[in-house]
Amino acid sequence: MKDFIAIDFETANPQRVSACAVGFTKVLGSEIVESNGYLIKPVGGHNPFQSKIHGIKEEHTFDKPEFGELFSEIRDIFNYPLVGHSLFDKQVLNALSNHFDLGLTFEYIDSSTVAKNQLADVKNCKLNTLVKYFGLPAFKHHDATEDSIACANIYLKLLQLERGTAAKDAVGDENLLKGLILGVLADDDVSYKETYALLYWLEDHPDVAQQHINLYLKTKEVLDDDYLDALEAEEMRHLLFKTLAEI
Repeated sequence: MKDFIAIDFETANPQRVSACAVGFTKVLGSEIVESNGYLIKPVGGHNPFQSKIHGIKEEHTFDKPEFGELFSEIRDIFNYPLVGHSLFDKQVLNALSNHFDLGLTFEYIDSSTVAKNQLADVKNCKLNTLVKYFGLPAFKHHDATEDSIACANIYLKLLQLERGTAAKDAVGDENLLKGLILGVLADDDVSYKETYALLYWLEDHPDVAQQHINLYLKTKEVLDDDYLDALEAEEMRHLLFKTLAEI
């Protein structure tokens, strides 16, 4: 696949629909030809915890369009396959589409899953890890535009490894859960964003959530107050190791 658009969202609160920034990078003929980003007035307002991660606050978005208004300006990007470096961005897009009744349909490739399937020698497949692994330019993490550029460059490298053939996720849901858990545990730091991404994935895969009901309920419990403290992070780490042994 030579043409695609890498996309990245930042959210303003724990809800997937709360996009406060979107960045995208267009690739045509295996070359980056454009990158851009927009601030968005988020659904549900700003949570201090998320603002601390990406630096986007109410003062930055109060006069910006909601995603439903912005959509007409960026709708052309959905004419291309979308690449995001996690399932999180797909979940945000689906939530926005439902909330604003946009009826979006799109092809989506999770480049982190592709990387996990191809790069057995890499300790984890997080965005900043792969930027270093491939020797790509340094970038400002959690800036939506810069993250999308990094994602595009990483996916181009992965396509080169497969001689230009786009890899699609062919693993079962259990193996995908295993990959997600390994990614979270790779640096022994269970973060708030990683935990929420795991919860979102479990909610989108109810059969797997039912099979690992303790993991699902505990993940939901520790995020109930929209905060992950050190004790809760340690509890999650032990439970993730236990779940990994069961898969």
